[in-house]
Amino acid sequence: MDKLILLTILFINTFCCLNAQTDYEPIHGLSASDYNMKGELELVFTHFVDYKNGNKTEEKYQIKSPVMLSFNLNDLRFFKAQPKEFIGYVENQYDAFSGFSDGCLLDIPAGGYQEDGNWMQVKEHLKYWTDGEFTEIKARGEIYPVLKINFSIPGYGEKLKDGFDKLNFRITVSGISSHFDPVQNVVVELNNKIMNDSETGLIDKKTMKNIELADPAAAAELKKAAGLLQPASADILFVNVSCGAFYGADLAAAGTANNSTNASQSQKEILEQQFESQYFRDMPHIDVPKLVNFLLKPEGNYETQIDGSFSSDSDNGLEKAVFKGTLRLFSGQIFKAN
Repeated sequence: MDKLILLTILFINTFCCLNAQTDYEPIHGLSASDYNMKGELELVFTHFVDYKNGNKTEEKYQIKSPVMLSFNLNDLRFFKAQPKEFIGYVENQYDAFSGFSDGCLLDIPAGGYQEDGNWMQVKEHLKYWTDGEFTEIKARGEIYPVLKINFSIPGYGEKLKDGFDKLNFRITVSGISSHFDPVQNVVVELNNKIMNDSETGLIDKKTMKNIELADPAAAAELKKAAGLLQPASADILFVNVSCGAFYGADLAAAGTANNSTNASQSQKEILEQQFESQYFRDMPHIDVPKLVNFLLKPEGNYETQIDGSFSSDSDNGLEKAVFKGTLRLFSGQIFKAN
């Protein structure tokens, strides 16, 4: 009788475990296991694009931005214990129309946080060659945080065969601001001429004070002129961290070259995954176990280098990008998501 009871219990436990594993889905929306952790990203991003029609752009951004890592603690536990369950979920392939897609095991969404005046600090140096005209812009200031970071593992199923401890996240940093994003303390130099500073748009605060004492009417006119310049100048502080400008066209050209137009949908998907993985192979990568273990048991602060590059050269155009920076996460600033 005792043996029968024991066998029944074992059967029920085994059935429940199998059923739970079968029904388990890595993503399950907001729950008590959703957390956010504050951090910061320091990044130097350089980017060059040659459209091969005479038009070129060269950009360099020095950025220090607050960031917020979002993750689900339950997902991370399952990911470490049952990594095979996540095949088909953590790959996060590049989308030819919208760039790197959202949604994965963890991510840093655009927006960061602005508590206590936490703005994204930016220094930019831009050069444009357009229709035979050259424009050079240097600007610095603070802007609403726009950077987002995706963590993915392209070719995850194959790479998992070497063991969980060998895995690396591919890191993609992106973010594009708009004129709707607030800015402050903007200083702009256009074609080697200072356009404005944070106080008057034309001259420094001390000089303006002296002018006000000597000639209030002249000072009022200068302030009026500065006010007219400020909106246009502030818009120049425009962040554009992205790469893969020609990916869609290059992917289509590769499909034509490989005669994949008549391939089945599954075959096309495999070819696209292989092409995408190779196309962005030199992007920054970081150690998976180190980050996951830190999030499962946060102690001290987490720090990792975000270094990598991207390049492409085809009939569509030439593009080069370099990412060099440091991501920090603060274990003392973790809290449950609302």
